[in-house]
Amino acid sequence: MKRRTVKKAFAAVLAGTMSACLLAGCGGGTSGGAGGSSGSSDSGSSDGNTELRVTVQAWMMGKYDFEGAKESFEANHPGVTVTYNQVDNVDVTTSMLEWSQGKTSCDIAIGGDRSQTVSYAANDYIVEFTEDNFFNGDFTKDKFYDTFLEGGNIEGKQFMIPLVGEVVGIVCNKDMMGEAGLLDENGEIIPAKTWDELTEYAEKLTKDGQTGLGIDWGSNMMMYTYETCLNGLAGSIFKDDGTTIEYTGDDVAYLLESWKNLIDKGYTTTDVFADMDANRTQFKSGQLAMHLAPASRWIEAIENLGEDAVGVMPVPGTDENGSLTYIHGMVIPKVSENQELAIQFIKEEMLKDSFQEDATNAYGKMSPLKAHYENLENAYWPTVLEFTEKAITSPLYKDMTKLDTYTQTEMQRYLTGSESLEDFQNNMDQYESTLDLSTGMS
Repeated sequence: MKRRTVKKAFAAVLAGTMSACLLAGCGGGTSGGAGGSSGSSDSGSSDGNTELRVTVQAWMMGKYDFEGAKESFEANHPGVTVTYNQVDNVDVTTSMLEWSQGKTSCDIAIGGDRSQTVSYAANDYIVEFTEDNFFNGDFTKDKFYDTFLEGGNIEGKQFMIPLVGEVVGIVCNKDMMGEAGLLDENGEIIPAKTWDELTEYAEKLTKDGQTGLGIDWGSNMMMYTYETCLNGLAGSIFKDDGTTIEYTGDDVAYLLESWKNLIDKGYTTTDVFADMDANRTQFKSGQLAMHLAPASRWIEAIENLGEDAVGVMPVPGTDENGSLTYIHGMVIPKVSENQELAIQFIKEEMLKDSFQEDATNAYGKMSPLKAHYENLENAYWPTVLEFTEKAITSPLYKDMTKLDTYTQTEMQRYLTGSESLEDFQNNMDQYESTLDLSTGMS
């Protein structure tokens, strides 16, 4: 396979298939802060004040100090009121319809990545971030991690600014690792370099009431997990054309046989097929020794297990070839009359040191800005940053939703013994050949 850091792309989703996606478009929700949201592009009020309307996914409100950001911005911008509209899953077609009619109920939409944003960009509904309007002063592109910016880049244009980044790693229970002899003389994790070594680790860590390794094969992580592991192993996720995800060949066969072997020997489970949070719950409750998942799970587990009991190691090969990252980002609709104010809010509050660093220290949510890692508290951040700096992003395919769904189905069939490896590879290769792998911009 041809080695290549992904410069283009992530899963494009047609507006008609995005009704349950996680992008925080400007659909209905629960208002937070002062006042509600209007359904038009006019965000002024009768007393002459300006309302800046921000749509944000509800889970973020508990991990970031949005109320502090509101207070700070209003104090620094007299006459401006910041209003939050909290949402869970948004009907993106509502935003598409609203913006096509020249109306908007938000000035900033927070959540999702370019796979959800591409339909907006293709219809010229959202602002492109350039050196003129954003990437200047303290926010030039070299201040950001390239891999997080790439999560909002579509065909060389930046349509989304990352708020939070995630990277895939292996979260470890160090107490269990120590009992199994998998810590060095300094009490630090000895990383598994290959899948054979990782299988040996899982064997040593599996005993009554304790599973050695949990792999996030659930519906929310299957593609990210597959791409991460393949990139670590092969140095690329693509066929020789540099565009098409690889499902055949010796590297893929070795990876999938390793996964199947872990299941067959009882060193891992398939609980995530039914409950995508099963591994997460088991790790925090002390029933799982290693968890291949978003690396932020290591910070999250500290509350349950203690800081000294939790650490991170790279997925085999990703320390050299890079892991995979994804983001939740911010877009500004072109129909908004407060575009400049929205950019100010993003720069002054959403990317502020304290806003980002507090969430990183408390929850492991990664800032897109390099400077925010200079004073972090946990000793495993250098390890995480090593496989983040080289990380790839998932390709932007118009039919990625179809490919993702089909991969989940076929992978579950293979891993549960319902079909052979040969059938899995042939089925995936044939199905992928029928899909539209363009970005969806045209």
